[in-house]
Amino acid sequence: MLKPRPGRVILATTDLLAERIHFDLRFTSYRQLGYKAAMANLSDIAAMGGVPRFLLIALALTPRETSRDVEAMYEGIRAACDPAGVAVVGGDTSASRTDMFLAVMVLGDVAPQDALRRSGARAGDRLYVTGTLGDAQAGLELLQTRKRSNSYLITRHLTPTARLKEARRLADGRLASAAIDVSDGLAGDIRHICEESGVGCLIDARKLPLSPQLLTHARARKRDPIAYALSGGEDYELLFTVPPAKVARVDSLIRRRLLRATPIGLITPRRQGLRLIGVNGSVRPLTARGYEHRL
Repeated sequence: MLKPRPGRVILATTDLLAERIHFDLRFTSYRQLGYKAAMANLSDIAAMGGVPRFLLIALALTPRETSRDVEAMYEGIRAACDPAGVAVVGGDTSASRTDMFLAVMVLGDVAPQDALRRSGARAGDRLYVTGTLGDAQAGLELLQTRKRSNSYLITRHLTPTARLKEARRLADGRLASAAIDVSDGLAGDIRHICEESGVGCLIDARKLPLSPQLLTHARARKRDPIAYALSGGEDYELLFTVPPAKVARVDSLIRRRLLRATPIGLITPRRQGLRLIGVNGSVRPLTARGYEHRL
């Protein structure tokens, strides 16, 4: 039985991961798989401004998995959960004939007035994102081509970090009007906020935070680095909107390095749609869709 703390409500999130759909054991270790599966769910709780408390996991294992593999997976889960104070409280196991499956559920809590939702953005709000974008997609490309030349990008793909501290700072200060974690790519996730809030957006591609490692990777592949930021998934950064009256407070946190985030655009009236300012200054519709999840 679970009873929320006084003045708190329960948050719940779950992900089902299927081998060869969401992860590839040819280049993902069992420890990395457990870590990332847990971290993805912690990120969902963070995006709601909540505190993660408990994790449950259900596994469908093939004859290939050994007890050592399962223990490595749990080591990864604990490596993600322990620093956040999350208790692994149970789960279930079953057999699978061919592919492995795992389902992770995380329960957390939040004060209702502090909860971050996708539906609170309003025209005039400023749009921010934490960290850098597109790294995980680039890391996946390196893994798929068996090129381990950039360990930073590969690490960003295999062992991401949920922005728990950043989300709590925003929630405790009631600074954000809406938020979501960037799991499907910037273009796909801002679409979720806009649809649920009934607004549009104007994103400036020239302001998107891109790591030097991603820029090097994109040049080597003769690809536009902006495409990685817009369509690449699984960065697990925090995308959030801030009302005009609170922008100065957020910018002050950024200047004092208490919040690592970048302003990337504005929320606009719904009738203006979703738009992107290109690197040449031209404005066009934001059409890139989200990324299909792969571990």
